[in-house]
Amino acid sequence: MEESKFSFKSFFNNLLNAIGAGVVIALLPNALLGELLKFFKEGQPFLELIYQIVTVIQFFMSFIIGVLAANALKFGGPGSAMVGTACMIGSGALHFQDGAIVLKGIGDIINLIIVLTIACLLYMFLNGKFGSFDMIILPVLIPVVSAVIGLLTLPHVSKVTKALGQLINGFTELNPLLMSILIAVFYSLFMVTPISLVAIATAISLTGLGSGAANMGIVAACVTFIFGSLRINATGINLILIVGAAKMMIPVYFKHPIIAVPLFINGVIAGIITYLIGIKGTPMSAGFGYTGLVGPLNALNRMDGDTIMNIILLIFGYFIIPFVCGFIVHQVCKKWLPGYDDKIFKFETVK
Repeated sequence: MEESKFSFKSFFNNLLNAIGAGVVIALLPNALLGELLKFFKEGQPFLELIYQIVTVIQFFMSFIIGVLAANALKFGGPGSAMVGTACMIGSGALHFQDGAIVLKGIGDIINLIIVLTIACLLYMFLNGKFGSFDMIILPVLIPVVSAVIGLLTLPHVSKVTKALGQLINGFTELNPLLMSILIAVFYSLFMVTPISLVAIATAISLTGLGSGAANMGIVAACVTFIFGSLRINATGINLILIVGAAKMMIPVYFKHPIIAVPLFINGVIAGIITYLIGIKGTPMSAGFGYTGLVGPLNALNRMDGDTIMNIILLIFGYFIIPFVCGFIVHQVCKKWLPGYDDKIFKFETVK
């Protein structure tokens, strides 16, 4: 990106779009195949290999986002590699443990944004400043400086997740209906943000009805973005949303916070459904919604009574009621909420 054409709005739009696309590239393979392979991989070395691959791909999300952002900013191959490396290390996805380098989750996305911003700005400022020495100095300077800053900020940024976890923990002390509504609304509002809701759930060991409400909050977020996207985005984007990868819409949500209104309403509905049906789960299932049927299967395993009736209840709870209500909420908001229409859900792909 030429300095004369630089603008902070365009710069951050490119970063946000890269985050949205990177989340899809990294997380979709496991979302589509991970849970399915769990059932069939036992005793099947080839399926076990595929399962390991789709699991590992998601750990490279930070690198993928860094490369996409650098590419969108026209940094070229070397610049993209430098930014991607800085993001991979600075996001916290890599840990040094007992003399070994260990992949630990996808990293902190909030911290990733900090590292990504620093690395990209450094490259834009320093590229060409050292003449023929660029390829000697920049590969050392940009990844090292950006990653060091990221690792220094990581412990402080992670406090945001801990603070939100304490808030959710406070909700669990309320009566079951109010708890279910508050947790579902929280997860609906924050699902399409850089905050890792799975990390929050595991940090506070969110289980039982609280985990079920978190799952239903994810469902509420998914249906909100599905109905907003259907008429404005391409079929491929809509299919990704239907699968449950709504986190790709981070740039859309950030640009149009008015979407929080239907997210809130659908979150309330999801919380009521959770309470009435008695949807429960585990800390590890709390951030998946219906993706890979992680939420419904965990809920089914924790329900008493007739299995067939429980399956019917979960079909209504996870799919029929949220989708019908989501459609109605979307139409009502379009009619009565100023500034809310299908156009604000337009997803800009990274080129």
